[in-house]
Amino acid sequence: MKLPSAGVEYYALEITTTPAVAGWEASFDDGTSWKPSTTVGTDGFYRWLVAGPRATAGSATVLPLGRTTPLVRATGSPEVILRSAPEIDVA
Repeated sequence: MKLPSAGVEYYALEITTTPAVAGWEASFDDGTSWKPSTTVGTDGFYRWLVAGPRATAGSATVLPLGRTTPLVRATGSPEVILRSAPEIDVA
């Protein structure tokens, strides 16, 4: 995902598991803090609102300039981790 430094967008992942997992959370700071996902509609995508450092962020997670590789884990089972979440490039 490419995000302008003044941009605010949803980082969206389509995640399917068997058995189904009720929710997901992501860390955008190498596991220091975790943010719960939100789902919009019934399209199967989990979303996190992220912002560049020059944006008016509101409730969004502010990312630094450069490349961020989010860590994503199951909310109810933190040992279930996605190991290849797509990067976010803030420029």
